[in-house]
Amino acid sequence: MQCNKSAPHRNMEYAKMFSVGQNAYFSEWLQAEMDKRDWSQSDCARAADLNRAVINKLLNGKCRPQPSTLGALARAFKMPVETAYRAAGLLPSNADHDDTIEQLMHVFKSIQSPQRRSTAIMLLKALVTEEENEQRSDPKGKQS
Repeated sequence: MQCNKSAPHRNMEYAKMFSVGQNAYFSEWLQAEMDKRDWSQSDCARAADLNRAVINKLLNGKCRPQPSTLGALARAFKMPVETAYRAAGLLPSNADHDDTIEQLMHVFKSIQSPQRRSTAIMLLKALVTEEENEQRSDPKGKQS
């Protein structure tokens, strides 16, 4: 038995509103990523190997990004595909709103040389040690 027969209609309206809001957010995100690189729509399309019309429609909120499009944009922007999926609303946002770990993993996985991977790990460990030493010398985090 249905409690509220109008609920399916309301749910469709909610989905439509969410979709419009999400498309607007994705459009803003895409434009911001292009601006960071000083890319035109054509530059972005070329880097992502997409048709410029697709970029234009995404920026104008006229279409939803497809998974293959998100993958192409992530490769073009040299970022984890999860970041693009989050911007499109296909993955939940990070609880701490910090994409740093995903970026770190993406960059680390792109290092092919085992020696360079080892160097990256040593560098990160050295940075952690340095930060710990700074915190011990001044527990409030202020540098003297």
